Amino acid sequence: MDKYILIFLTFLTAMSCKSKTELYLERGLDILSNKKEVNFQLFKDVWVKEIGVIRDQKLEKKTLILNLKDSLGKAMFEIDDMIGVRVWIIDDNKVKRVENWDFKPLIVYRKGFKYLLKEIKIKEDQIKKMKIYSFKEINGKKIKLGDSLMLKKVNTYND
Repeated sequence: MDKYILIFLTFLTAMSCKSKTELYLERGLDILSNKKEVNFQLFKDVWVKEIGVIRDQKLEKKTLILNLKDSLGKAMFEIDDMIGVRVWIIDDNKVKRVENWDFKPLIVYRKGFKYLLKEIKIKEDQIKKMKIYSFKEINGKKIKLGDSLMLKKVNTYND
């Protein structure tokens, strides 16, 4: 009997060591309450099926998640490809601001799922508007590669 208790405690300890973000990623965002289904072609053969934000209060961070379709194939980003994320936010004092969260795409794999992740610094619980697109920077200018995805009312909390 003591052996089973020890095994259970070991399992419980191992599970509690994972961050909230890791747990959501391993499950394919299936229980993420603020995800939005988008079915958007971000870049060549790269399709985003869902977008969400994971708030990990324990680690005091939020992560923007782009859940990629399984049919990613051999699609690769080139060295100068970037993901642009432009957000319009209204804070608690009704002050509007615009932020750019551009990042270099790096595909993250977890238990058969594929993601693009971007840690974001935002205290507000909702983004009024979010625009997502791919681009290259040439001579200091952003050259868009394809269409943009526009989302309204993106929640940045999930618990």
